Amino acid sequence: MSVNYAAGLSPYSDKGKCGLPEIFDPPEELERKVCALADLIRGSSNIVFHTGAGISTASGIPDFRGPNGVWTMEERGLSPKFDTTFENARPSKTHMALLELQRVGILKFLVSQNVDGLHVRSGFPRDKLAELHGNMFVEECVKCGKQYVRDAIVGTMGLKPTGRLCSVSKARGLRACRGKLIDTVLDWEDSLPDRDLSLADDACRKADLSVTLGTSLQIKPSGNLPLLTKRKGGKLVIVNLQATKHDRQADLRIHGYVDEVMTKLMKQLGLEIPEWTGPAVVENSELVKPEPALKLDPDAQRPAKEEPCSHHNGTAEGADGLCPGLGTAREEHCDGVKQECPGSGHSPVVAKRVRVESLLT
Repeated sequence: MSVNYAAGLSPYSDKGKCGLPEIFDPPEELERKVCALADLIRGSSNIVFHTGAGISTASGIPDFRGPNGVWTMEERGLSPKFDTTFENARPSKTHMALLELQRVGILKFLVSQNVDGLHVRSGFPRDKLAELHGNMFVEECVKCGKQYVRDAIVGTMGLKPTGRLCSVSKARGLRACRGKLIDTVLDWEDSLPDRDLSLADDACRKADLSVTLGTSLQIKPSGNLPLLTKRKGGKLVIVNLQATKHDRQADLRIHGYVDEVMTKLMKQLGLEIPEWTGPAVVENSELVKPEPALKLDPDAQRPAKEEPCSHHNGTAEGADGLCPGLGTAREEHCDGVKQECPGSGHSPVVAKRVRVESLLT
């Protein structure tokens, strides 16, 4: 998603196939395929969308494996170009279209591999979103699991301490939690967050249509989640300019710019793409009024010395999806037990590590 993000990752030799040629459907074929997608959406009752770095290129954030992607340029010994910062990036038409599809009840759940925070900053409700690789704007307490959505990137990567402490008050007015806060962005060998992976797994198993946007589906386990829908008898649509790992499994493949495809799709469905009016955080899809992101306090109290910290996952929100006194903090309970998907009827999902799989040849 960003050069700074890529530079912060540990060295890793196998980044998948990069720089594959882009494929563009002719205009008439593109229109026909978008109409077919609209028909699939009208005939489906439980739709999950999956997003990758390709939906943020229109926001000025480079992808990874495209012709000018971060890893592609790295392979060529060149420096990737970027037009913005995480804080200044604006959600694309695709981000806003997905928000509207959720608002009208078409999109039931969104699974994203992106760490740029644009889904959350667009106002997409966090209870309908799984950010499998983390979020540059979110930090989490290792003690109580509280998450804070900030108005600037938190400053570290790889589940490391950010230097701030949790401010959640304990019961009966006792002193604040004061647990260390860590970032939520995964490095190559980090396990995916239990909560997000469990929710994504459950949503994909229940879906009768999965639509992937702007991802080559090379990263495991994220890239394999759409296949869960297929295995349960659902349909799979892939929208991407390059070949993907699961093209053979797709019921429909659309080769075009994601923003163009989503603009045409919304027109077919008779929906308007809302304008973005600035960063807003919505914790729960039932909330009417979004909350601003929490400001990073440069004078926030920092721990006296560094101690080893572990990453805890799992979640238990209040009835309104908000944590007491903080509209943009998510409360999570960390009991060390694997979380079972509510009503999924299958075994708990085991946390998995990020891995790249080769494209089918």
